[in-house]
Amino acid sequence: MATKLISGTSLQLLRRYDHQPESHRAQLLDDDGPAYVRVFIQVLHDIFKEDTVEYVLALVDEMLAANPKRARLFHHITLAVEDTYEPFLS
Repeated sequence: MATKLISGTSLQLLRRYDHQPESHRAQLLDDDGPAYVRVFIQVLHDIFKEDTVEYVLALVDEMLAANPKRARLFHHITLAVEDTYEPFLS
């Protein structure tokens, strides 16, 4: 956050999600999944530190492995103006 690569709100969402049991993460995704996907995409798009990218990719992988239907979150209307797949193709 000090380098302005992530907003306070995004950092708060990541901290709320990070190191939580799957049941708690599932509830967070059910309540506000598009916001979490937006944060994951933002981090992958804006941060190039290898450890951070690998960690966020692992979070996305765990999210989809726990429930493949969560892939629909990447198609949510609030993400329509963003290229949600570009960070995964870089």
